Amino acid sequence: MLFSAIVVDDEPYAREELIYILSQFDSCRIIGQAANAKDCISLYSKFRPDVVFLDIEMPDISGIEVARQLVKFINPPLIVFATAYDEYAIEAFELGALDYILKPFEEKRIAKTIMRIQNLKSNQSEWNEALGRLSEFLEKKKIFKKLPVQQRAGVISFVPYVDILYCEASEGGVKVITLKDEYYFDGTLTELEVRLKDEGFMRVHKSYIVNLKRIEAVLPWFKGTYWLVIEGKKIQIPVSKSIIKELKEVLGIRCSC
Repeated sequence: MLFSAIVVDDEPYAREELIYILSQFDSCRIIGQAANAKDCISLYSKFRPDVVFLDIEMPDISGIEVARQLVKFINPPLIVFATAYDEYAIEAFELGALDYILKPFEEKRIAKTIMRIQNLKSNQSEWNEALGRLSEFLEKKKIFKKLPVQQRAGVISFVPYVDILYCEASEGGVKVITLKDEYYFDGTLTELEVRLKDEGFMRVHKSYIVNLKRIEAVLPWFKGTYWLVIEGKKIQIPVSKSIIKELKEVLGIRCSC
C-alpha cells in the first residue's frame, strides 16, 4: 500500500540518510523535506503527506511540539519520531507515536516501520485509531519534561525541568544548575530559552535563565537594578534593566522597590 511522507531533521546529513533509506522502499513516496519546525508545518499544509518522519531534538522547537501542531489539522498525519536517545524514543512511543527510529538509522529497523505503516494504510479503521491515540496522548501529556545534559564526557543524563534552578551561559555551552549537581548543555542559552519559555522559566539577563518557581527573593540594588536570590544557592543573579518590568509583572510585584 503506497503512502506519502516528508522528512524533518535539522541535520542535513541525517535528513539525507533517512531519505535515501526510505527511497529504497517502493511503497514510500517522499514528497518533501524540512530542516525546522516552521518549514515542516508549511510543507505539511501544502502537500498533506500521510506520514511525517520527525526528528525530536531540533533547535528551534522540539519535534514533539511540532507533532502537537500537526495533530490539530483535519485528517492529521501519522508520526514516526527519529532520535538519538533511547529514553526519548521510548517516551515518544508511549505518547502514541506510530513508531520511533533511532540514529544512526538501520534499514532493517526502518523496514519494520514501513510494514507497520502499510498495514495501517490498508485498514482505515486502524489508521484512524492510530491517529486518535496520537492526538489523545499529545493532548494529555506535555512532552519531555527533561533536558538532555552531560555531567561528564560521553554520559548523557536527563534532568527534569522542575529540578533546574537556573542556567548560565558558559564558554562553548550552558551550565545547568540543580540543587544537587551542575550539568552541561551542549547548546546555546538562546536554544534553552526557546525550549523552556513555556515551562516557567525566564531569561532575566544575557547570561542567565532562571526557574521562576525557584526565586527566593528579589533584591533592589543601585540605580534601579535588581538581583535574584535563587532557592538553596548562595548566588545572586543579575536582572537586566529591560527585563525588570516584565519580571515584576510575572512575579506579581506591585511595589516600586
